Amino acid sequence: MDRKYASAFGRLLLVGAFVLLAPPRTLAQIGGTGSIQGVISDATGAVFPGANVTATNVATGVKTTRQTTAAGFYVLTPLPPGEYKVEVSATGFRQLEQAGVIVDALATVGLNLTLQVGAASETVTVTSAPPQLNTSDPRLGTTIRNELYTNLPLAMGTAVAGSGIGQGPRNPGAFIFLLPGVSERNRWGTNNGAQGFSKDVFIEGVPITDPIQQGEGRTISLGVSVEAVEQFQVETSGTGVEFNGQGSENYTIKSGTSRFHGSVFEYLRNTVLDARGFFPAVRPVEHQNEFGFTVGGPILKNKLFFFTSYDGWRYRVTSPTQFATVPTLKMRQGDFSELPVAIYDPLTTVAVSGGFARTAFPGNIIPANRISAISNAYQSPLPAPTNSGLQNNYLGSVPVSYNNDSFNLKVDYNLTANHRVSGLYTHGKRSQPGPYREISTAFPQTVLPLPYTDTRLVSEIPTVFQLKHTWTVNPSLVNQVNFSYNHFFVPITNATSDGKWSTKSGLKGLPAGDASDAFLEAAFVGANSPSGWRAVNSRDFEDNNYNY
Repeated sequence: MDRKYASAFGRLLLVGAFVLLAPPRTLAQIGGTGSIQGVISDATGAVFPGANVTATNVATGVKTTRQTTAAGFYVLTPLPPGEYKVEVSATGFRQLEQAGVIVDALATVGLNLTLQVGAASETVTVTSAPPQLNTSDPRLGTTIRNELYTNLPLAMGTAVAGSGIGQGPRNPGAFIFLLPGVSERNRWGTNNGAQGFSKDVFIEGVPITDPIQQGEGRTISLGVSVEAVEQFQVETSGTGVEFNGQGSENYTIKSGTSRFHGSVFEYLRNTVLDARGFFPAVRPVEHQNEFGFTVGGPILKNKLFFFTSYDGWRYRVTSPTQFATVPTLKMRQGDFSELPVAIYDPLTTVAVSGGFARTAFPGNIIPANRISAISNAYQSPLPAPTNSGLQNNYLGSVPVSYNNDSFNLKVDYNLTANHRVSGLYTHGKRSQPGPYREISTAFPQTVLPLPYTDTRLVSEIPTVFQLKHTWTVNPSLVNQVNFSYNHFFVPITNATSDGKWSTKSGLKGLPAGDASDAFLEAAFVGANSPSGWRAVNSRDFEDNNYNY
């Protein structure tokens, strides 16, 4: 049955697959996995051809077996990250077991072993871990493994360092800024002073990019739960040609093991737990919750494994109270007598020597019949001033809220000793329950209410799908088909588009759609001028990216 399967499926794969005959360094990075390689020799130092070398994943019990070449060389690949036990056997020699071999994604572990003459029924077991020294290539970087990753403190509801994208759940990529060579700049950070958006980011070897920038960090921060990450690597220099940028990051998702494991978590920040500041009389509203679960385990013993996680985040705060400038109640009626400058009647314009002249409105009051119905319509929702000043006469704040939900699923299927299939699906969505959002990491651009504030409704929806099949054709030939799909969808809606403002005001001649339906964009200049209304950051558009 296995032979029939291999023959039929093999023909299909060889038609459309990439046959990976490259050196071990490239093989080690297939699909975000790692490898073990080395030379088997005897006590005299002579290399040993034809020896069987088997790596057993301690967590799942899945075995990967290869034979040494005529030069005594072997390569065990691709191997999911984790702890392995390596066994070597050959006729006329004692079986050798090396425990505690740690394999990281994108890494090649050098492991040279020596066989001793003796009966095959005898076993030599080495329990001390071999040195984790990369001698196969000149890459420089750091791997943060799960045991360290889960123990590092990580705050929720804080903007990604250097990103400027506003609030979000705990970000799996935040720890990169702790590593040497990584700088907090250009939204997602840079490696060794490179220009912005020049690095690559991967999930299990899937490139996360779009037409605008390489390394789309929101796919990680909004679509992958911190609880789902097994480990990540950051390479700052010496990166291989299979990566496009200056430096790279790769995030490995947890896999199911031979035992069921699960967790339930919730993190919260709440107003009642906050201390009052020195000056404010009350504590600002802050409600944050991040909650979810993980579960993984076997479906078929030593064959089929799964891991899944859900992460939900809810953010409810009020923006910092700030001042803005609005027209006084008199100004809204055409009475500008409070201003220290004269208001001139444009209908009295006459030509004079050297230019033109106009007559000021008596008392700086514009007659009511000279104020258009359009102006009255657009100023009617203005909030009343909170003090009698001409500037900074409105003190206010707005409610800011976000939701984020992410779901991760990974399935590993050990079909036969030579055929393995793995599937990965991640999906996230950050949305706004209300119209107000944070333009920067600190506060909205203005605190005026709708329709005057610069705000918009934004959804950020990252999705990653990967399906890969690995076929060990023979001890020296590995073929892998890897289909991946990365979709990052960002629909942005004008929060005032449903107001039909041009129709209400009587303004005609505007093109249909956002231009005619949304509230106008207005900028004011000069002394005592009011704060601007809306802005160009509030318009509709969609960013819809696919990557195969």
